[in-house]
Amino acid sequence: MSSQKPLSSKLFLLKEIVVRDLRSRYAGSGLGVFWAFALPVIWMVLYTVVFSKILRAPVEKGFATFPEFLMAGLLPWMAVQEGISRSASALTDNAAMVKKTVFPIETLILSVVLAAAVNEVIGLAVFAIYVAVLGHFSLAWALLALPALVLQVLITFGIGCLVATVTTFLRDAAQAITILLTVVFWATPIVYPASLVPPRFQRVIAANPMTHLTDWYRRAFTLHTLPDAASVLYLTVFAAVVTVLGAGLFLRARSHFADLI
Repeated sequence: MSSQKPLSSKLFLLKEIVVRDLRSRYAGSGLGVFWAFALPVIWMVLYTVVFSKILRAPVEKGFATFPEFLMAGLLPWMAVQEGISRSASALTDNAAMVKKTVFPIETLILSVVLAAAVNEVIGLAVFAIYVAVLGHFSLAWALLALPALVLQVLITFGIGCLVATVTTFLRDAAQAITILLTVVFWATPIVYPASLVPPRFQRVIAANPMTHLTDWYRRAFTLHTLPDAASVLYLTVFAAVVTVLGAGLFLRARSHFADLI
């Protein structure tokens, strides 16, 4: 009973912080939560015009339109990018909470990661409607994206713990993280098919976990095929390693956070 109470309290606290985060994001906005549905559409139109209409970027076989190819990769990436970039400043932005000895500060990292994932799910719901209009949507196959989402959250949380720790000790690291995220975006076949990547760079693309996540989501929403077993194993191992390393470093350094912010 005593072990269940702290766990339930932490879960309740986590839920409240996530809800507060989502509400504050659209507070004062005339359209409110409508932006959560509108933003994926805006990004879809923008990227489609630039990469499909102007740059004439091709799509892989099996996709009827460029937005169908694009959004299955862009929505997970936006959640990962948001989770990592906001984790970098999660401790410094909540200094008062960090200095409370009884507050579980890891909740600050997990909350921004989950809030980003909630926004992603909303975007995926909008995307699912678009895919259904094209006649490619299958709920049974779309559920295949759930394990990918779980691994994605673990990866984002692990990296989030790492960058939160590093940026607390070294504030300039936040700028480097922003640059690195931009590099990872362009090293992921989101706006271009992987087949366009020169052979000498294929290993770099294959080592990028976002490549495997993007492929997994595309298979779930459009291609309706199971992800490659080696890809699933790679993502699972990567998620486990980065979560253990990131969380471990965070817990070892947490006693110094209150003195540094």
